[in-house]
Amino acid sequence: MAEMDIRKIFGENVKYYRKKAGLSQEQLAEKLDVSPNHLSVIETGGKFVTYKLLEKLISIFEVMPSALFYVAGTATNDDSIQNSINSIVKSELEAAYKEISQKISKI
Repeated sequence: MAEMDIRKIFGENVKYYRKKAGLSQEQLAEKLDVSPNHLSVIETGGKFVTYKLLEKLISIFEVMPSALFYVAGTATNDDSIQNSINSIVKSELEAAYKEISQKISKI
């Protein structure tokens, strides 16, 4: 399998869903509480998002987490693959949240 740049794939999907929702970069950036420049860097694959920003994007776009990692033409839209991806993303988000909560509780 060819090497994939997950940040670029993710960014292209964010841009796709932003446009599908009829939002400008400025409008989405405001909803996400980030600068339009920061959103632009995400959309072009320059940076990845935090788990909190990922959760906001999922909520705003009303999509499953796997939709933001989808690569057209790589596989059929198999529910078992989608469910596996969703499970991994959910597990990682929960682990990150738990780790951050533990660090905060030690302050």
